[in-house]
Amino acid sequence: MEIQAGRVEAVVPEAWDARPLPATRYPQQGFVASPRILDWEKGVGAVNGMEAFWIDEGNVGIPSDYYYLVARVPAFGYITNSEACQQADHHVFVNHPLDPTGDKFSPSDYVASATGVCGSQSHPLRWAYVVAAPGFGPLRRVGIPSSGLYVVLAVVSGAKSDILLDEMINGARFDNTSVSELERAAVRSR
Repeated sequence: MEIQAGRVEAVVPEAWDARPLPATRYPQQGFVASPRILDWEKGVGAVNGMEAFWIDEGNVGIPSDYYYLVARVPAFGYITNSEACQQADHHVFVNHPLDPTGDKFSPSDYVASATGVCGSQSHPLRWAYVVAAPGFGPLRRVGIPSSGLYVVLAVVSGAKSDILLDEMINGARFDNTSVSELERAAVRSR
């Protein structure tokens, strides 16, 4: 099923519930989806689900350099730091560190993805995320011009979960710009 929440679009299994992120939660631009949506929102153990969101720099008032720092340390520790979970792949598409001294120009952009598996071989729970902080470089010209950060996180289990996970992550779009287009723009900006 296709989901649209403002300027964020994605695909999730039909049996899942989906809703926009609540206005009381930061960030406010995106959605959450899961067959057990309340458990997903509480971060309860092994739950299938997906979140996709972006942060509007203009509405938040935080300097863009901070988004670079946030992107470098994804807040998915309950998945990536769990003893029951293993990271299978981590790829940094671009990493232009910010220069706090101002001595040299840096676009201060960062784009990375990771995948992994939790649980046993007989009942694996697969996860993946993509995080992008556009900075001031060419990456700023794709997607949502005022976005300081994009995040897509998905966790799935069951038959063909690797295929489903790939479809969900790569099916996420921000203003008609797919995750793979963000990644390609990052590679071009190296």
